[in-house]
Amino acid sequence: MKKNPLVLMIAVYSIFFALGMPDGAFGVAWPRIRYEMGLELGQATVLIVVHSIFYSLSSSQTGRLARFIRVERLGGIGFLLLLVGVLCFSFAPNLMGLTGATVLLGLGMGLVDSGVNAFAADRFSARHLNWLHCFWGMGGAVSPVIMRQMVMFYDDWRVGYQALFVIQLVIAVFVAFSIFKGYWDLKTARQDGDENISPSQEGAFLTSKVYPVVQWWLFFLYTAFEYSVTFWTVSVLIESEYRNVPFETAGLFPAIYLGALMAGRFIFGYVTDLISGVHVIRIGFALSLVGLVILTFSSSFVGIALVGFGFAPVFPCLMNETKTRFHPASLSKLVGLQIAAAGLGVALSAIVMREVLAISLELLYPTVIACVVVAFSMNEFIQWGVRRRHSRVSPKT
Repeated sequence: MKKNPLVLMIAVYSIFFALGMPDGAFGVAWPRIRYEMGLELGQATVLIVVHSIFYSLSSSQTGRLARFIRVERLGGIGFLLLLVGVLCFSFAPNLMGLTGATVLLGLGMGLVDSGVNAFAADRFSARHLNWLHCFWGMGGAVSPVIMRQMVMFYDDWRVGYQALFVIQLVIAVFVAFSIFKGYWDLKTARQDGDENISPSQEGAFLTSKVYPVVQWWLFFLYTAFEYSVTFWTVSVLIESEYRNVPFETAGLFPAIYLGALMAGRFIFGYVTDLISGVHVIRIGFALSLVGLVILTFSSSFVGIALVGFGFAPVFPCLMNETKTRFHPASLSKLVGLQIAAAGLGVALSAIVMREVLAISLELLYPTVIACVVVAFSMNEFIQWGVRRRHSRVSPKT
């Protein structure tokens, strides 16, 4: 068995980069897709919901499938489905074709996301989890730029998806090489250290079934408002009668948002070594609220950058907190369910936001503000349970 941490790290980081690309490109491509196919603005909901259902279906089953297939090989299968989905999306002639390609994208991305997140959460520190998700943001930031350039120079969104396919194919070849060479064959932290968990440590983990459910809903809500900003911003800026931002400018907003997300995760990767992940999550929520308020009253690059920078550490730090809040033996199952919740959050947000935006496009950011406040409260409730649990097992002074 070969062990090369550098090759493994490059492979894992590359996977996160590839995962971010479809999410970033779709919001920029959709105005042209619907114009070419004669679709309504709200029909994007069909694709978002289909993607989310199959994403959640595959991610929720990763723990069960991992009993029979190694997690890295599951990720390889998912990556293959992702590649085929992106290529089929670029050739889809109508909404039905887009839907079929979206099924493949959802299945593939769910397998890859849950499998690699579980792998990383079990083996890597909070710093690396932030940096891994930073690379997701990097992929998400690069892909809108690629899509925007293809639309502007070739007047064709399909060429944009084909460009993404080529990039992801190169990554897939390298990841396949790392799998078949055995660079992923590492023991898990649970296998190495479970027997060393002391009785006091056992007692520190949350045991009530309420807290995993709240954390599930927290992931559900977080991805709901994050995806709402990522996808709907371009359409709101272009089509709102109060904004009328040109496509060339509006197309930059997802790139700035995801670029700020990427930068934030890189910076917060260092910050988590200085302060706890819980404090980092609080800072992130606060910064995002400031950015959302700015966007409510203006079409400012500063606002979207603050939102991206604020959201940056929330998802990876929440993922990392899972192994400190709950027993390590349940980590793979919980991570899979959290990723599934994230996918379902996107689906429901698409349906709800479609109805909200039908009333007024200007309701996007106030709605997201309300969701952020609720998510912050959920996280504080879970942390209250952690403090309460720790106070019971700490020695009396």
